Amino acid sequence: MPKDHADPCIKVCRFDAAGVCLGCHRTKGEVRGWKRLDKAQRAEINRRVRPLMALPPALPPKRRRKLEKKVARLEGKLAALRARLAAP
Repeated sequence: MPKDHADPCIKVCRFDAAGVCLGCHRTKGEVRGWKRLDKAQRAEINRRVRPLMALPPALPPKRRRKLEKKVARLEGKLAALRARLAAP
């Protein structure tokens, strides 16, 4: 279990249009000023962002479609393997 004041960074470091990191859900200002914040301020930010970090990141539509195609292809292969195993 991480400390309440530990840095929540997961090394994604991409910001959306609102200036919120897609990895740790902190604002640009919070990321830049992290080392200058006291432990209580860090803990408060962590209480806000940790539940958000448990959610899967939103995928761009193009990436989602590509992954869905891969999953469908793998599910087809898995079904074929199961059928082969079930055959006498």
